[in-house]
Amino acid sequence: MKENFSTRLTKALNIRNMKPIELSEKSGIPKSAISQYLSGQYKAGQKNLDILSEVLNVNQAWLMGHDVPMERNSFRFASSNGIDVEGLDEEDIKEINEFVKFIKSKKKNTKEGI
Repeated sequence: MKENFSTRLTKALNIRNMKPIELSEKSGIPKSAISQYLSGQYKAGQKNLDILSEVLNVNQAWLMGHDVPMERNSFRFASSNGIDVEGLDEEDIKEINEFVKFIKSKKKNTKEGI
């Protein structure tokens, strides 16, 4: 049976050992909205879905109830099979992504003659 958004949100909170009030504080999403999401009254729109998945460090599609891994894909710039992430933590991944942004910026500036 496919899990829905409210079930996945509850599961993510439990896995992250986070209370709804803490999620509200970290995300900037009002407590009332979090409560409505958890009760199944409403689903988060794209903006809040982005925020929730980032704060909870879960895959957006998973949070929406799709049959995909819960883990976020932190490599937005690398090809899916280009980097071995085993043994890296979230800070390492952020640093790699920042370096990729730097290299892209450097190449762009070179092409533009800057």
